[in-house]
Amino acid sequence: MSDGPGPGPTQAQILTGTATYTRQVLSLYDILVLGIICRRVWRCDRAEMLAGYDRNIGERHLDLGPGTGFFLDRCHHRSARPRIALVDLNPVVLRKAAARLRRFEPLAYQRDVLSPFELGEEGERAGKDGHEGEKYDSAGLNFLLHCLPGGMAHKARVFDHVRAHVVPGGRIFGSTVLTEGVPHSGRAYKMLDSLNEKGTFDNRDDSLSGLETELSSRFTDYRLTVRGSVALFEATA
Repeated sequence: MSDGPGPGPTQAQILTGTATYTRQVLSLYDILVLGIICRRVWRCDRAEMLAGYDRNIGERHLDLGPGTGFFLDRCHHRSARPRIALVDLNPVVLRKAAARLRRFEPLAYQRDVLSPFELGEEGERAGKDGHEGEKYDSAGLNFLLHCLPGGMAHKARVFDHVRAHVVPGGRIFGSTVLTEGVPHSGRAYKMLDSLNEKGTFDNRDDSLSGLETELSSRFTDYRLTVRGSVALFEATA
């Protein structure tokens, strides 16, 4: 892990990014963000991220920042009844994703992933009791890092926090939009500026080299792939 990350983000900064995802925004998310913006602006088709789920998801899966639950709804699960836990600071996101995935009876936890978090309480939010101390076979962090405030050294702490809930040899994977070290179209530069101004994104200083530094300092087995403006990562816990 890199040293000297400097002052961390304020609580206001943490809340700004997550508050963006209202019921109205989530109702358009699959079509607008995953369907249009991913392909036309970030130049990374959502099929790339879905393939990451297909490759890495385990029978017991923890998803941080699940969005609408799109990928968990469509990926190829290892069993007919996978055990799924959802983690997000925004209760609207948790309700949306849990409702979509109700056939799996997911657990849902309202947590700040930038701080160490516990699981096992509030599982009843999704209709069943949580199991404190349970470990998962995989963890997904799809389109999460670019929404977290602070530099890469700060936001990469989420890897440490989620790793505490993943079995040794489990898979940690996801994707993020970067600003430096990846190709951008003119449209992408404009959208990056707009999203950072609004506080939806906080990735002005996020670079491919910075992400690789954080991954390599934590994992001996990892894979980092670039598709347009997006970096996709997979690692073994």
